[in-house]
Amino acid sequence: MEKILRVLLLFILISSPCTILFAASAEEGEKSALTLRANALQKENVKESLKYLTGHIQLAKNDSERRSIIYYTATLQEALGQYVAAASTYAQAASIDAENAPGMPAASNAELFLYAARSSLEACDFQSADSYLDASPVNSSTDARLIAQKRLLSAWSALCKAEDYREAKGVIANLEEFVDDGKLKDIRCEVLFTLWYVTEDKKWNALLQQEYPHSPEASIANGDGVVMALPFWYFMPRASLNGGAAVAIQSSTAGTAAAKGKNASVREQIGFFRERENAQKLVDRAAKSGFEAYYYSEMRPSGTEYYVVVVDEDERGSMGNKLRNAGFDCYPIKD
Repeated sequence: MEKILRVLLLFILISSPCTILFAASAEEGEKSALTLRANALQKENVKESLKYLTGHIQLAKNDSERRSIIYYTATLQEALGQYVAAASTYAQAASIDAENAPGMPAASNAELFLYAARSSLEACDFQSADSYLDASPVNSSTDARLIAQKRLLSAWSALCKAEDYREAKGVIANLEEFVDDGKLKDIRCEVLFTLWYVTEDKKWNALLQQEYPHSPEASIANGDGVVMALPFWYFMPRASLNGGAAVAIQSSTAGTAAAKGKNASVREQIGFFRERENAQKLVDRAAKSGFEAYYYSEMRPSGTEYYVVVVDEDERGSMGNKLRNAGFDCYPIKD
């Protein structure tokens, strides 16, 4: 199974909703998964390939072919940033009791549920992620590699659900135990990176650079790369947001008014929070480094309100580099 963290770090995101459609097709006749995939790859772009697949899955000639092409469809959805749809599609593939189709990428049901959990984390749907991690094929797996991946994903989910850094200390202690557990060597790089990212303790970065100097995780920790634009990472509590005395919380009206007063069409996002207090802490931390940050609220379809912390781009387009040089993770967002 591919390295889960690398998927979370390196996927390029293009968000647009998509679901498996089983629509009627003008074509007739049953097809193998390989044929369906080959037809899809002849399309002009990935979106068109995905559109073809979602409209022709019903042509798969048996359960094995159907399971494999549904799995392949889920990988495209995840690559396009359609994480909610991808999670559901991975789980749909896992629900089909059949073998992998000849010539198609192979995955066990346990792996498919882990992929579904990963996609749910990418969508910040932590409840669904936990549900997929508790699926019977995952719990019954004796594959040490899959057990390790489950423990890593479970730890990430727990970190994202923690209200603050203090609440995350139990998970951090578990991750520290993972470092010394020889059975978890397959996730050691990801664990070291997570410990560095959350605790901001240089000793974890030192181990990361020493043991995995050419990894993308080491590159990010060393300042040569950035975490991709996934809100998942912004949900994790960080040590720097928990220091000092309690900060007075601005009203959401004030935060929104600040955002409306800005005219920049491009902003650098430096934070994404469920708690307004944490957003304000990051605004204050940025101000101490000389940045005019502000936050605004964003309501999701689930009814949950989130707080986005941003800094307006400057005339030279250099704000991202300035922020990263000052120790802030960021990525550009456009109106």
